[in-house]
Amino acid sequence: MDIRQLETFVSIATLRSFRAAANRLNVTQPAISLRLAALEQELGVKLIERSGSLVRPTAKGLELLVHAEQVLDGVNRFKSTARSSGDAQTVRLGVPSTIVHAWLTDLLRLLRAEFPKLVVEMMIDRTPHLRARLVGGELDVAILMGSVYDTGVRQVALQTYRIIWVASQAIAAQFSQTPATLEDIARHWVVTYARDSTTYASIEELFRLSGLYRQQLSSSNSAEAIIRLARSGLAIGALSEACVNADDPELSVLPCELELPSYDYYACYHLDSVSRMGMIVAELARQCAAKHRTVLHQESA
Repeated sequence: MDIRQLETFVSIATLRSFRAAANRLNVTQPAISLRLAALEQELGVKLIERSGSLVRPTAKGLELLVHAEQVLDGVNRFKSTARSSGDAQTVRLGVPSTIVHAWLTDLLRLLRAEFPKLVVEMMIDRTPHLRARLVGGELDVAILMGSVYDTGVRQVALQTYRIIWVASQAIAAQFSQTPATLEDIARHWVVTYARDSTTYASIEELFRLSGLYRQQLSSSNSAEAIIRLARSGLAIGALSEACVNADDPELSVLPCELELPSYDYYACYHLDSVSRMGMIVAELARQCAAKHRTVLHQESA
């Protein structure tokens, strides 16, 4: 019996997938199967039950899972102590563009301060893609819009951010006394998130229900592009308040009679003894989100 076999068993048992376990451990699926088979043969018990696409621990596997996690936890503490001044550890982090603009730099600064040798592999993408990669074992932790209820994944609630209208100072000045109506906004080109996003669908529905069928509504997968277009006066943007700096001299929040939706964000991570860094990153993300929220409230006060 060796540590790799225990890591394989724990990953399969928590992720409920041979493929996800292979991604998690960065090995091939045949290697995963061989390790598990060797462990089961040595112990003389069946640890994982596999029926079609269903993968789950047996009753004995569940009983032994606790002990395997304890062993790996001890091994990880042993390695962490030995490597405290040696090899670097790696964490795979997924982040949506909204958080990049909000407090990603604060999170990375904290990680650098507490773990100087930590290597952070970042993936910037939309929530649906990040969620799939997290569940598939390709990410250790991901900041997501909306929660994830999947085997082996835990989550920490961060903050709720509302979608706001933003425009250039010149356009916003027209509504300094009276909030803009949807008809006022419809006279301009509107740019928001990707076409298959919930934000785009919500805005499109608002215009449709108001009879504004000819409104020019465009999409972008870049928050920076939306902000730049709004600053230029070419368009009115609709994006998360987390992306907007109240001190921006070229951009204003546009008051409107109709409020746009709000969305909850979570830090989601794999909870197994193969790596505890995901849980640490999630907790630091919670601290950064709380601090950023306080700043947002102070700026809007």
